[in-house]
Order: sequence, then structure tokens, then C-alpha cells
Amino acid sequence: MSRRLKQTFNCEPLDGLTRQLVFSPPDKRARQVRRIERLHDQLDPGKNYPLDFLFYRITKYRREGKDSVVLTGEAVLPDLRLMIDTLSRSVRMPVGDEGDPVETVGDLAGRLGVSTKTIGRWRASGMRWRWVVPTGGGRRVVAVPRAASDRYIENHPEQVRKAAAFTQIDPGARRRLIERARKIAGRREVSLNQVAAHLASKTGRGLQTIRQVLANYDREYPGRAVFAGHAGPLTAKQKRVIARAYRVGVRVDRIAGRFKRTRSTIYRAVHQHGAGKAGRVSLDYIHSAVFDRDDADEVILGRPVDELMRHSKTTGGPMSDLPEPARVLFTQPVIPATRVRTLFVRYNFVKFQAVRAREQFDRYSPGSKQVRRFEGLVDQARVLRDFLVRVHLPGVLSVARRHLIGETGSDSSRLVDLLEQGLGVLIQSVESFNPGRQRRFDSFLTNRLMGRFAAEMGRSDTPGARQAKRKRQTGDGLKRLTGLADEAGVRICDDD
Repeated sequence: MSRRLKQTFNCEPLDGLTRQLVFSPPDKRARQVRRIERLHDQLDPGKNYPLDFLFYRITKYRREGKDSVVLTGEAVLPDLRLMIDTLSRSVRMPVGDEGDPVETVGDLAGRLGVSTKTIGRWRASGMRWRWVVPTGGGRRVVAVPRAASDRYIENHPEQVRKAAAFTQIDPGARRRLIERARKIAGRREVSLNQVAAHLASKTGRGLQTIRQVLANYDREYPGRAVFAGHAGPLTAKQKRVIARAYRVGVRVDRIAGRFKRTRSTIYRAVHQHGAGKAGRVSLDYIHSAVFDRDDADEVILGRPVDELMRHSKTTGGPMSDLPEPARVLFTQPVIPATRVRTLFVRYNFVKFQAVRAREQFDRYSPGSKQVRRFEGLVDQARVLRDFLVRVHLPGVLSVARRHLIGETGSDSSRLVDLLEQGLGVLIQSVESFNPGRQRRFDSFLTNRLMGRFAAEMGRSDTPGARQAKRKRQTGDGLKRLTGLADEAGVRICDDD
């Protein structure tokens, strides 16, 4: 089956050139494909090549001016193959001629005794190809020039030999493998993977080859299956249960026995579950140019976070107008504005690092170090956010009280209602504040709070309706306020 490889350009100039070449006449594009193929076979991955040289070899035109850009052969070669792929797909190139014979992927796989998937892997690792129109017409298919396949075989003889051995298992050898696996599985509780690994070490054949033989047999003959109790791939629910058990300290051996899997499978499930959770974590951050500096860690994270959070007094003022459970919530530490800005920069930088760490995850087998690093960064960001919310709660109370000055019929329930709204505004403001600007956060927060409270006052409810609503929701408002505080990492009651 003809497939396009998931590949992107390494070198931006070659990407741009390709975009230009696809608009040239068809016969010219076909000639350029041949030139790129010859250039591809002549380049050395260990050498450097001027961009002007590459452009001339492909287009036969010398660019005006002098360009000092030099590209490495290792980066250029994949891009040349991608150029061949793109241009040959845009023009109806014939199958070939006597001087340039080509083979379809299926024909090449049959000649070498390998699978078409193996040919796909070889294309990804350096074998060039092109798209051609079959002799009888029809849709374009991937074809490999004989010169390209011979060159790849010459440069990778051991890889080609192993690939051929991987698939060439005669019926007698296949039958013996299945019988040996049946004997092993009958004597002890083992998984298909464990038996395949044992047989691979004993026979010298590839692990995946033997695993595929055993899996195919069980699928074709379920009544005589060697691993009738094999559970198949772990489900998302099973991975969640495994991750929870691992997190609370259950031994990996016990988890593996419970699910009849290997230790490595259990570890992989834990890491995959962690990576899945990581992908759902929202990590919007305000970028700063300092984040891209080589010494960003030293500049931004050099000062201990405990020192930045240190404080000597708390504030909040009189609390008689607040219900008793909420009073401690608005008695919070005071820290200088300069340290507040430093904490905001640090908060956004830690989220920036977490996003970078998540982008490096292996999609199918994320490493434990990668997942632990990401989770550690998210924990750091959460601590910083909770602290920034806590230290600005007294400011929310102050603005809410000022807003109620002159309002008739206001009581503690009205204040709680405003504080509930204000806490939501505070949390949103912590996420959206740009510490790179000159404005202080307390001024930024005050303006947003005043705007929110003014909008609330502009509603069309009658005073009597608002008062009745407040009486109905006094208890509910306090519950919602404490719920929001809990989400923000703020404790309503002091620890015993």
C-alpha cells in the first residue's frame, strides 16, 4: 500500500524552494526530480554544503548575491527525499525505463523477502523513493528506483539480512515454535511476551517475529490457543487502577500478578497513564524573552522560593462584617510588590518549562523521568499560584467593602456574594497578569474587580428581589466561597 511518510523539513530554505518548484511546468518538475535524486546519492551526511551549491544542483540557476548559509549533509538528505516525494506527487512520472528501472513497494518486498512495513521503515531511515504512474494508468504509487534499493542494501547489509530472517519462518519452524510455547505456558503462569522473549533468546530469531507467530496462531485457532487466558492490551480503566495502586505503594510484583502482566508492562501502564493525565493539564502561560535565554534557570530560579514567600506580618483589618468561618481566609501575609512580580515571572516560567517537558514525551512509551519531571513542575506551579491567590485575598475584601459604601440594605450576605465573585476574578487575574509590564498586580486586580462589581450592580433586578435572593443564598454563598477557596489551595480553617 502506498503511503506518505509523516515527515517535515529540517531546513527552511529547502522547504521554501520546494514550494516554489511545485509551480514550475510538469516537464521541468520531472527533470528536477532526477537532479535531486542524483544529488541525494552524491552527498555525504558527515559533510557540510553551501546553500548556493544545493540550489544550483537542483535548479541549474545561480542565485544573485552571496549567501553564507551552510547546511549539514545529515539534515539535507531527509529534506531531499521529501522534495522528491512532493515534486513526484505533483507530476505524472512514468514507471521508469531500461536505464532507470523501478519497483513498487510490494515488488521490492517480495524480491528481498521482507514485509512492506519494513520497506516503509527503510524509507524513513534513508532509502529514497518517488511516486510514479503505473504502466496501465491509474493512481500514483510509491516506487523505489533499483539504484536506490541497491545503494541502501550495500550500505545496510546486516539490517537487510536480519529483516529477511525476521519474516522467513518455514511452516516446520513455525510449528516447533508453537509447540515449545505450549509446553512452557502449560508448566507455569507466563505471558505471551515472556514466552516470546525466552524463545527469541534460545532460537536467535527476532522477538517481534516470534510474538507475531504466537499471536497469529491464537487468533486463527482460538479453540487450541496457546495463551487462551491472555487478556490482550490493557484498557484505560485497568491502567487507571494500576496507576492508583502504584501511587499508594502497592508492590509492582503484586500488581503484575493481579493483572497477569510483566513488571515492565506495569511500569509502562503507570507512565502512560501519567502522560495521559499530563496531556489534559491546562498550562497557559505569559511568555517572556528571558525564558529563551541559556541561563534562564539561573536567572529566574536562582533565588529559593521559600525566601520569596517569606513574610513577617499579615493583614486583613477588622473582620466583624464577615461570617466566622471566612475570617481566617482574608487574613493573609503581606509581601513587597517587587517580590510579587518576581513570583509571577517564576510562576509563568515553571509552566513554560512544564509545557516543554510535555512536548518531549514519547507518545507510546513515555519515560518515567519525563513524567516525573513534568509532574514536579506542575506541583511547583500549583504552589506558586496558590500563594499568589492567598496573598491578594485581602485586596479583594478591601475592594468589595469600598463597593458597598453607600449601598442601602447591605449586610454580610451581600459582602459574601461579592467576595465569591471577587475570588473568581482573582484566580483569573493571576492566570492572565503579564509581569513584564510596568503595572502592579494589585492595581490590575483592583480595576478588574471594580469592573466586575459595577457590572453586577447594573443588572435589572429590583432592590426587593435582590434582598430576597440574598436571604435565600446566604448559606449557599458561603459554601461557594469556601469551595472556590479550596480550589485555589486556600484553607478556610487553621490546622490543629
